[in-house]
Amino acid sequence: MADEKEWNDALPEGFVPEGELRLCVKADLLPDGSYGAEWLVVTDSQVYVVANGDLQPVTRLQFPFAEIAEPRVELLVDGGAFEIKHADKRHELLRFTAARSPRFMTAAQTLEKWLKEEEARLPEEELRRCPSCGFPLDRGSRVCPSCTPRSRSLRRLISYLRPHWLPACCLTLLAMVTTGLSLLPPWLNKPLMDQVLVPQGPPRPLQERFWLLGVLVAALLGSRLLGSALSAVSGWLMAYVGNRLTHDIRSQLYEHLHYLSLSFFDKRQLGSVISRVNQDTGQLQAFLTWGSADLVINVLLVVGIGLMLFAMNYRLALLVCVPVPLVVICSLSFWRRIRFYMHRVFHRWARLNSALQEGLSGIRVVRAFAQEPREVNRFVERSNDLAVTGVQAERVWSVLYAILSAIIMSGSMLVWYFGGRGVLLGDMTIGTLTAFISYVGMFYGPVQALSGLVNWSSRSLTAAERLFEVLDSVPEVEDAQDAVPMPHIEGRIEFRDVTFGYESHRPVLKKVSFVVEPGEMIGLVGHSGAGKTTIINLLCRFYDVNEGEILVDGVPLKKIRIADLRHQIGIVPQDTFLFGGTIAENIAYAKPGATREEIVRAAKIANAHDFILQKPDGYETILGEAGQGLSAGERQRLVIARAVLHNPRILILDEATSQVDIETEKQIQEAISRLVKGRTTFAIAHRLSTLRNADRLIVLKAGEIQETGTHDELLHKKRGEFARLVGMYQAVSKVHEVQR
Repeated sequence: MADEKEWNDALPEGFVPEGELRLCVKADLLPDGSYGAEWLVVTDSQVYVVANGDLQPVTRLQFPFAEIAEPRVELLVDGGAFEIKHADKRHELLRFTAARSPRFMTAAQTLEKWLKEEEARLPEEELRRCPSCGFPLDRGSRVCPSCTPRSRSLRRLISYLRPHWLPACCLTLLAMVTTGLSLLPPWLNKPLMDQVLVPQGPPRPLQERFWLLGVLVAALLGSRLLGSALSAVSGWLMAYVGNRLTHDIRSQLYEHLHYLSLSFFDKRQLGSVISRVNQDTGQLQAFLTWGSADLVINVLLVVGIGLMLFAMNYRLALLVCVPVPLVVICSLSFWRRIRFYMHRVFHRWARLNSALQEGLSGIRVVRAFAQEPREVNRFVERSNDLAVTGVQAERVWSVLYAILSAIIMSGSMLVWYFGGRGVLLGDMTIGTLTAFISYVGMFYGPVQALSGLVNWSSRSLTAAERLFEVLDSVPEVEDAQDAVPMPHIEGRIEFRDVTFGYESHRPVLKKVSFVVEPGEMIGLVGHSGAGKTTIINLLCRFYDVNEGEILVDGVPLKKIRIADLRHQIGIVPQDTFLFGGTIAENIAYAKPGATREEIVRAAKIANAHDFILQKPDGYETILGEAGQGLSAGERQRLVIARAVLHNPRILILDEATSQVDIETEKQIQEAISRLVKGRTTFAIAHRLSTLRNADRLIVLKAGEIQETGTHDELLHKKRGEFARLVGMYQAVSKVHEVQR
């Protein structure tokens, strides 16, 4: 019941239903279509529709739970209505906007199961929110980008240093030595002034002062040269560590993306994902390579110079520290605002990259419809949004920098005034004041630099948060802990009461059950959206079923190792995709170690050998992006050759001949007839004549199996769904012949 309470909306205050509460869903429209709140409340004995009254909630409708039937959602324009059947009459209970439709559709499905006395639990909330701040979380993500502490991201970044601990330790040692050398020149300025240039106390011989001058200048020169050399080594080491560390994160991110479920990409633009791999890691690399070094050195300088100042004159040192709390307070107060703008900057970078990727990937479509101005305007608009946000972020930083500069300047003035009084009163020598003023300049420099690093680190940690947000996303489809190896699949497939929807409240398949024996060829027939491709997606375990079970050779699909399953499935998709590289490499993609003889044999079976030899470089012809330079039919045949070489136990043909002419289709059908022997095959085709050789046809309609049988059996059912589809196809073919 805990999950149900989490899913349920809160009851209207003051309403006490009769019986144990089972379901409460809040609607956001009133019966007249205006905005307002009403509630559907279901207990173990009653169904209520509750509305807001003048003083307390009122029951607008009430039905005994045992007397209602057929709960459903009627989808309307930009919304829907929740209906039930009572006393042989349908009743509209509530109306709601499209935003509430998923919740009411899930409620209708759950209520229908309860009425049939089937076990049903309310699902976990699809739109999850952060328990701390309520910020919406992406599906599969456990990280809240709004309230995640920066220290957590910083600790995770530091954890990536473990493989590079030796150069990291060397960097720390070099930073300490370099900091110590940078503190030496002001300290040498004191004897240079007090003992050489303006000697205090008993006069020294001129020769001794010349000698001391040479020693001090040599020490200054040596410290500068050694510091420069060590800085060069530190820079090289930092570049190495930063680039290697960023490489590790980028590689881990890309690997993680490959193992995330397809549902992760369903609601994300590809350009946004690419932005995280490139844009965010690039920003992180810049900080790790240079910003982190500046951060460490400046922190060491602040600590080291502070100790030197207190050692020289603790009273003046306290005056130097007066502005520091103000600097820290201002930096922290501006931190949240800068962080907010940085998140917005990166989000708009992702939107800009998405527009760029879509516009250039679809350049042929853009030009075909003369929509160049539209795409340019869309890109310019998103670029402008990014520019505006960038200006806002820089404006906040500029105000902070100006405030910090004024505070730091006030501290320097205090030191000059009270230090000058000390020299005039004889409490301090000129050399001591000169050295102290030098240290003060060196002290405020790192303090101001650290405040500047707030801007840079904010950008970088925001990028890190976005990367970790992806890395913390959990695959929805992964191997079970008790998954079994299955190196050889016979090919017996069974669907048992499978229900599935890409959104759980919108089932695409409903209680689908069938059995396919090893070596059998099954044709999947139905109109677009009937669920044919969804069956294939579930069989390949790109998604997991919502209800029911799929078995392969009697083993539940979820208990089979994903790698073993997919290594034995070959797919010829409707939307062909070829990689950049040679024709031979594309054919051998599923079997990288294939010999040239195996590649040629597969190409011949797919009727691709002849056209490949006509290319300038034959099998070594370099293909453009997505197979540019080949016709649609040629691309299709290369994909078929790739499946042939894969030699799968389960073969899936998704409109395998949809993009070839009639003559080529006949040749490919002959090749496929040889290929399917001994393999369990699923074939999807809109050209119904291509399924004549199938052992059985499964006809789908609206996610349900309407009929099964051989091609001839179904064709003789004059009022059957398959016969209707064939009649429509023949009518369309006649129209095409007349138009020719």
